[in-house]
Amino acid sequence: MGVKKAIKQVCMTALFVALGTVTAFAANAGQASGTDVNVRAEAGTDAEVLGKINKGTEYEILDKAGNWFEISYNDNSGFVSADYFEVTKADAAIDGSSVNCREKASTSAGSLGKFADGDYVCVTGQNDSWYRISYKGGSAYVSKDYVDGDYVKYAAKMDSEAETVVYGVVTAEGGLKLRKEASLISVVLDVLPYGTEVNVDRVGQEWVRIITDGGVKGYVSAEYLSVREGVRTTRSAGSGNGAAVVSYGKQFIGTPYVWGGTNLNKGVDCSGFVYSVYKNFGITLNRSSYTMVNNGVEVSKSNLQAGDLVFFNSGGNSRICHVGIYCGDGTYVHSTDGAAYGVTVTDLNSGYSARTYVTARRVLR
Repeated sequence: MGVKKAIKQVCMTALFVALGTVTAFAANAGQASGTDVNVRAEAGTDAEVLGKINKGTEYEILDKAGNWFEISYNDNSGFVSADYFEVTKADAAIDGSSVNCREKASTSAGSLGKFADGDYVCVTGQNDSWYRISYKGGSAYVSKDYVDGDYVKYAAKMDSEAETVVYGVVTAEGGLKLRKEASLISVVLDVLPYGTEVNVDRVGQEWVRIITDGGVKGYVSAEYLSVREGVRTTRSAGSGNGAAVVSYGKQFIGTPYVWGGTNLNKGVDCSGFVYSVYKNFGITLNRSSYTMVNNGVEVSKSNLQAGDLVFFNSGGNSRICHVGIYCGDGTYVHSTDGAAYGVTVTDLNSGYSARTYVTARRVLR
């Protein structure tokens, strides 16, 4: 943090104390990014393990030493690797005058108000361009260009949340007619191929008004458009790309299973593995397996191609709770906490995989 901001924070805190108000800088805090994360006596993997922490419980951050966070732990302090820890609250100050606080992470989103230079904010998440902050009991967003603080760059990622939209996927195998008006006799503007994703503008019982990526607005039959809410899939052209996705994913065979992990070299869970592999190809998927099933279009097991996502209910119920990437030749690559433990390749058509298989989705076309 710069000297300018440090002085501002000291002055602000002193002002709050003098006025007797409850507003003051909150403690920086964070949580484990998975389960059974080691807390050590010193900042190093050879140090004594004091205990383990799990995602969902926040700990005050006291300092940072290299790739380690020092946290308040059991009335003392301990150290957690930054690879398995995410910042959930970070003190920060606004660096700029009349800075917009927006309702969504977009310059086109409505402004909820404006911050003055030096105003305090508490950062709770980030994506490439925006910080999410606590605001009037909820959340708001401020451009990264105008926020300064010691720990903000370590804030938890929030890609999916920031990009959530209502969109539609064409389910008519022969294509879907886009009409000028909501009528079967209206002029046909275009025919949208199976699997096309479009932005949804208005949903009716029989017709849905949509906007194509080319900016064309019109109506399609609600019967053949699957309306969804989540992160739109950025598709790559050509089914041959599936082989490239599989080849890239297989490079990480042996990476350990880490619940909540998205680091392909250090640790991933099942959806974290798939999410991170596709992210490498510029494709953003929903983050969890049971929401990732909303990406792409359904494909039958008999028509699977390399790169397709395969889903399982390995918990023994109807809810999707595991995902992998189909490799071809009846196998899939995935991250498992089972006997194989970590990223591995498994036969899709035998044993546990065959018993728990539910469905598949294609996000490449």
